Amino acid sequence: MTLVGQTIGRYRILEQLGQGGMSVVYKGLDTALDREVAVKVLHPHLATKMESRRRLAREAKAVAKLHHPNILEIFDFSDPETGQAFLVTEYIRGKTLNEHAQAFPVDPPELGAMMVYELAGALAHAHEAGVIHRDIKPENVMIREDGVLKLMDFGIAKLLDRDERMTLTGALVGSPAHMAPEIIEGLEADAAADVFSLGTILYWLTTHSLPFVASNATATLKRILDGAYDDPRELNAQISDGLADILKSCLARSRAERYEDAGQLRHALEVYLTGLGLLRPAEELVEYFADPLSYRPALEVRLVDRLVLQAEGFVREKRPAKALGVLNQVLALRNDEPRARRLFEDLNRRSLRHKRFRGVLFTVGAATLIGTTTAGGYRAWRHHQRPTTTAPHPVAAVLPPPARTPEMTVAPAPPPPLESTAPPSLHPHMKRLVTLERAAVPVPAIKGVSTVSVQIQVRPFGFVQLDDGPRSPEALTQHTLSATPGKHQVTVSCEYCETTHELITVNAEGANVFPLPAQIKPGRISFRFTPADALVRIGAEERAVGDTEAHPFEVKSPRGALTFQHQVEYEIHRSGFRTEHRRVQIPPGKTTVVSGTLDPQ
Repeated sequence: MTLVGQTIGRYRILEQLGQGGMSVVYKGLDTALDREVAVKVLHPHLATKMESRRRLAREAKAVAKLHHPNILEIFDFSDPETGQAFLVTEYIRGKTLNEHAQAFPVDPPELGAMMVYELAGALAHAHEAGVIHRDIKPENVMIREDGVLKLMDFGIAKLLDRDERMTLTGALVGSPAHMAPEIIEGLEADAAADVFSLGTILYWLTTHSLPFVASNATATLKRILDGAYDDPRELNAQISDGLADILKSCLARSRAERYEDAGQLRHALEVYLTGLGLLRPAEELVEYFADPLSYRPALEVRLVDRLVLQAEGFVREKRPAKALGVLNQVLALRNDEPRARRLFEDLNRRSLRHKRFRGVLFTVGAATLIGTTTAGGYRAWRHHQRPTTTAPHPVAAVLPPPARTPEMTVAPAPPPPLESTAPPSLHPHMKRLVTLERAAVPVPAIKGVSTVSVQIQVRPFGFVQLDDGPRSPEALTQHTLSATPGKHQVTVSCEYCETTHELITVNAEGANVFPLPAQIKPGRISFRFTPADALVRIGAEERAVGDTEAHPFEVKSPRGALTFQHQVEYEIHRSGFRTEHRRVQIPPGKTTVVSGTLDPQ
């Protein structure tokens, strides 16, 4: 029997969101605080069992002591003496990680690494508090509308620091494809079990298939116990040796060979991502979830540039095996990358002169060429491939996309796009600016003074001008210039960003790499909502909807944004109507008008 329309405790039940084996999940309204919540109500046949109610109370107490931006927050739970047994959590507008990956297969693999890095941070916080999740799977990860990942459903979490411990002896608790071998064997689960499950998600995100999958649950469990899974690099040539090593440590059959807890896994991922210039995964993911089709090509450009630099460094250090391993990844990302091919040819010439390099080059180089040959076929395959996962599982606090979406218009309309060499999947505002090759901007040589190579990195991308020299012909993420040692002025500009001037000091020796982030132009946003006297809030500013047309909000973004789009969160509220929270993208230098109607309560 549905509870829609009824009130339990102080919570009015508005609609049913989903159900599972233990409970039904509803959208509710906290009548005391006037906020939307998610209410998980145990099935009647379980609510009468004291063990089930104890389990519900345990979930609430375990998670309530966790306070982390990537963990679903617990607000309240029912008194054991009441008729209904329920749990109240924050209400999330968004979709599950499984739903997102079905719509947008995660490429390149570093995207999956950043997602798991965020989840590992949440789990590390839980592990430090003595809480084990024990049921980590893509369906238990929510992507909020603003691009924040939320780990939820600690329904079978176990407090390690409690004297009174409750076990589920003999019960198969969890999802078979993501279950650690020690849980299958009925042994005590610890933080390493969560690391194993998180490793299965990382494998699934980066290869688009589960590491342990078979025709039925029993066969799947046997594969886990056997520790049998395919090398991820055989499924996706874009996966680096470093990322493969992290996966190996996560999925080790023995707990002693795994990362001890999620904190160690997070540290390993941090070192890996930092080496690729991905210093702020949370911000990167916000940009990615806002516009996956625009973000992914731009990320590939950045990764290729960084990896080529790594390969060049390994060549200088006379480490051909390392260089070829990196080149293999570069050519899997972009098999027509000219710099990588030139490096490979250079290594080939060196190998002919140095006998000790020949065996290494033959072994690794053959793999590189095979990866290069198959990269194009793999990219075509992955475009149509859908990730394999376990059967859908009801989740808490999920809001399906509303039938009515506020209408958004931009005034004045942007000019038609110009011809471009950018891939068609890029956002229209990027098509006019991006090319996937780097340009060299020479500086006139001074007699008797040699020049050195300088790399200017512009985020997201733009034109550069060195001193009084010519402006670069293309707006790029990375520019290679020639300059004399000493101080120089670099001007960064583009159609959608402010012109900025930066001073750099070029050294005669060593790497000369200068990140000079672009400052995109402010955007403006106004509202045409009914009722017109509703109040709209953006950040600390608030004004009536009717006033925003004459006085629109000005929106700015920090330097170095990932795309030429401002991310704006707004709230519209009025007494007697449901408050609306939304996140939209607006272009720089334009006025965006958002239209809609508030729903009455």
